Amino acid sequence: MRKSIILILVLCAAVSIQAQKVLNATESGYVSEAKSQLMSALSEMDMTDNHRLSIIRRSAVTLKEYGQPPMWPDGDIPLQKIMDDQFNQCRNEIAEMSDWVLKLENKSLSQKTKLINSMQIEVLEHQVQLLIPGSTPVQLSSDAISTVFGINIAEGAGGGKSQDAKDLANRFRKLAETKALVEHFNILIDHHRESLRLIDADREMLRVKVPVWKIAFANAYNGAFAFKGYEGATEARETPVFNSNSIVGTWKFGYQQTGYFYWTFTPGGEFIFEDKMNDGDTERGKYSVSGNALRLSGPVSQCEKTEGVYIFEINDNDLEFKRIEDACMSRRFTLNHVWTRK
Repeated sequence: MRKSIILILVLCAAVSIQAQKVLNATESGYVSEAKSQLMSALSEMDMTDNHRLSIIRRSAVTLKEYGQPPMWPDGDIPLQKIMDDQFNQCRNEIAEMSDWVLKLENKSLSQKTKLINSMQIEVLEHQVQLLIPGSTPVQLSSDAISTVFGINIAEGAGGGKSQDAKDLANRFRKLAETKALVEHFNILIDHHRESLRLIDADREMLRVKVPVWKIAFANAYNGAFAFKGYEGATEARETPVFNSNSIVGTWKFGYQQTGYFYWTFTPGGEFIFEDKMNDGDTERGKYSVSGNALRLSGPVSQCEKTEGVYIFEINDNDLEFKRIEDACMSRRFTLNHVWTRK
């Protein structure tokens, strides 16, 4: 009798294990799309509340139907982290530019020119990064550059990014000659202070909205039903692709005067980030490559649970990211450069 009971229990366990559903490629695609859309709804700033709620509810239902657990993030959602990062960055840049003004006010024209000549100016897609050796980089929008300095980098009217950077440096030199450079930087600081006020107001509004979105997700998930036999289903797993002839290796960005950032992609799917520009710590995370799409998670200390997708292009020894979808702002800003193979 006892042996029969044990046999029945073993058979039941075997049937239970065998009955666990594994989603096929199409079903896994539906689940992956639901997760991706949910992450977009919790990350993108330019989205109406109605559209955002619609995506949140639809994603919750899809996850439930295919037997997946609820995927609402623990703690703050990515959009909150993005806005917090923006607030802190804006506040730090105000302090940095205020320090620049103090330095410029008491310098002669030759000293100002020397400071401008040492400045690293990098024109990105819709912004400009300014770096004075020994200081923290400051990022300015193309609108701010156009409004305050009259340089239209958005349309590349000056003949490309390199020429735009030269035009902006020349504009700084001319303003220094007329003693108006400090005045223009003060205007930039005022722009930043207004941006800081608006970002903080948006953060407060978001704190009210997030609990509403979370409840909407929970109600939609709890109100839906899993398809028959799909409870506890697992997704089909694809083997990550690591192309040893493309992105594997060490890439650097920076300047000799300020130091470099280093990204190393190992053959086994780990990346290592070294901040030699600011004497920062070494960070590690995970990556995979499929075609020209790079997927990142980590570093562990910042964005371990947030996946970013980067469409990259390698020309000679230069690595550039053409399209970026990443809620992790610090990772996105760090990678949004042209990297050179070490």
